[in-house]
Amino acid sequence: MKRSLFIACIIISLLSCINARKLMNSNKVDRIYFGKRGGFTNIPMEYVLFENRHLFKIRNDSLLKIHRINRRQMETIDSLLVVSDFKMFSIYEYGNITYFIKVVRGDYEKEANWSDISEADSLKALYNTLLTTIKK
Repeated sequence: MKRSLFIACIIISLLSCINARKLMNSNKVDRIYFGKRGGFTNIPMEYVLFENRHLFKIRNDSLLKIHRINRRQMETIDSLLVVSDFKMFSIYEYGNITYFIKVVRGDYEKEANWSDISEADSLKALYNTLLTTIKK
């Protein structure tokens, strides 16, 4: 009994990884990538948030599930994307630490990169909101 339960858990966890990888490569699924690169250690911190509200950490080309965010957080993020007019935003500033947000939607794909000295306040507000989703 314990062995069959253990095998079932392994199969379920493998299937959940496969589904997340399919979502990453699908053109039909909306998603938001965010994080930062650079700094003293040059270790990237990258996350992806899918339209189904599942949040994953990207580490060495693998996806580690963090949790599912609540509906209110997703609505806030969507409204900030609209208010900041992210679809038309154009900023590509690189520095010692470079922050990024990449939005992949059915009708567009847009990426913004900025550093600490950037003055893009609406972009920083969106990024800070995305960072709050990491904490449960």
